[in-house]
Amino acid sequence: MNKFLGDTERLADELFLIGHDDYNGRPLAAANLLDAALAGAILAELALAGRITITRGEVFVADNRAWQDPVADRALGEMVRYGDGYDARGWLEFILPQVREQVGLRLVSAGALRRESRRGLTLRMTVRWPGRDPNRVAAPRVRLAAVLERSDQPLDIRNATLAALVRAGGMLRVLGLPEHAVAQRISAARRLLPPALADLLAAVDATVATTTLRPRR
Repeated sequence: MNKFLGDTERLADELFLIGHDDYNGRPLAAANLLDAALAGAILAELALAGRITITRGEVFVADNRAWQDPVADRALGEMVRYGDGYDARGWLEFILPQVREQVGLRLVSAGALRRESRRGLTLRMTVRWPGRDPNRVAAPRVRLAAVLERSDQPLDIRNATLAALVRAGGMLRVLGLPEHAVAQRISAARRLLPPALADLLAAVDATVATTTLRPRR
């Protein structure tokens, strides 16, 4: 698969922005589902860039060169260290615990967000990611909604993958579109994805199913 080249945020960045309120930075979906979808987005970034491939649910490194990105390079480096043939679901579980913090900080470094932490009455620490420029942080949600509304045009690979991850993370409602029709469109587009991405999304679905049994963080 060729490297995706474009002017938009990286896939996990877009998913993160779609999944958080533009102003107060709160998650717009269950945090554990959002984390699972974000972990899938990191693997999808590597797959879209031709750095990994996924065959029958197993991950293989195709290009081990550093990408000069701390989030993707950390995941790729671990895959190189452990070797090929581990299943995608295992890598999702490995990436998932810190993925929201890592992607959030990537967007902070890019100037899109601020990181705010505070303790509530229960002394539990909460982290929020308010946008510095609401127009910029809203752009991925607006763009994806516009793409999904154009039912006469097929989704390209990247948008189909992003839309499937939005659905997996329980975030369809934030797009402001009729959920049933959009879900059908995403399902149809997903069936046309390359096998590597189809296998990855199946692993994300399995991980999401597991995370529903866990307490929210």
